Amino acid sequence: MLDGMNARPLSEIEADALLAPLARHAQVAVAVSGGPDSLALLALAAAWAHRHERHAPHALTVDHGLRAESRAEAELVALVAARLGLPHAILTWRHGPVDAGLQARARAARYDLMAAYCTARGIPALATAHHLDDQAETFLMRLKRGSGLDGLAAIPEEGSWAGLTLLRPLLDIPKDRLVATAAAAGLPFVADPSNDDARFERGRLRGAMAALAELGLEPGAIALSARRLRRARVAIGASVDAFLGRHGERSPAGYASVQLPDLLAAPQEVGLRTLARLIGTVGGLSKPVRLAKLEALYDALGTGPGKVQTLGRCRIVPSQGRLSVFREVRKTGLPRAELRPGERTLWDNRFRLELGARETEPVTVRALGEDGIETFTKDGGAVLAVPRVAACALPVCRRAGGQLYLPDFGQGAFPFEAPSSRHEGRLDCRATFLWEGP
Repeated sequence: MLDGMNARPLSEIEADALLAPLARHAQVAVAVSGGPDSLALLALAAAWAHRHERHAPHALTVDHGLRAESRAEAELVALVAARLGLPHAILTWRHGPVDAGLQARARAARYDLMAAYCTARGIPALATAHHLDDQAETFLMRLKRGSGLDGLAAIPEEGSWAGLTLLRPLLDIPKDRLVATAAAAGLPFVADPSNDDARFERGRLRGAMAALAELGLEPGAIALSARRLRRARVAIGASVDAFLGRHGERSPAGYASVQLPDLLAAPQEVGLRTLARLIGTVGGLSKPVRLAKLEALYDALGTGPGKVQTLGRCRIVPSQGRLSVFREVRKTGLPRAELRPGERTLWDNRFRLELGARETEPVTVRALGEDGIETFTKDGGAVLAVPRVAACALPVCRRAGGQLYLPDFGQGAFPFEAPSSRHEGRLDCRATFLWEGP
């Protein structure tokens, strides 16, 4: 609390300006860890929704189970949400031993859990409390790794992933003002000791920020550079959109391709970002692939007849002048999910599935795989209408009796021609692939 003692809390006028992007969405969820930043955002969003007669935001807290206090902290957030009159959910990350890449895995798990919650309830947007100090730290960490423009532009104000719009309305607000806002509202926030733990890169950097400030490298100045770089990122992103519109194809069955000569002839930054966009979306990634790996893939594509490569949970296949990107099915397989009548679910961070309310029993969703393809082709007499590698990664529904049913993929994208009547038209389930961008 000491950090915010000399800072001003955010006013209603400031909050209205900052939270204006939330008004584009009928419903919003807020990620709340229990720290002062996220609790301040929650209180601001609750008051904003009340003033403007909007739906109350949902508060989401992930119990990561990495510290003994994590459950108690999540329950503290539940009490704060109840005091604010907001719906709240504790989402539990169930995992085994976690060592290497601890923070990265925990971050991915948080987003997976929150995206699944929002998908199931039709909530289109998730707001997070990333602030100016986070922005400066992210810039410096990426500078250390030699990141390009995309990395140095740091955290975007708005993004999309797994069908969700991600909103970060506080990126220009220093942390101490959020601490002051939480304190002024009488919110009982907690401090996560891992934030300052020298075992982690961000913790080490926070310990060095005072020394950097003495050299003039204050968080505000660093974040200003990131904000200016974001303008360039947005402009190049528009070029990628236009390039994909002219030279790319995307299937509702969850794979994509682009004309390889045009990809290699495009400005290198556009080519790299096009690859990143396709791999990130087809692979269902919550975090972009590393630039160095992307550059190595791009360079290999220009050296002549290419071989199949894997990156970002994808198979990248050059063939007949096109580069196709498919979801890779590894030995561990793809996830399974239970879907009850009238429910929605997010599957593999790529498909939104909805089972009709008139169905009478739940289904299990899993990958079609080679065994599923055989069921429909050899047993049912159907013929594959999409590449086999793409079909293997499609969701299929199984009833308790063992029967397989393909959902409706829309836009005439049924993966088989002349499917057998034994499996066709017996299940009211729609699958929508969650493409990023227009």
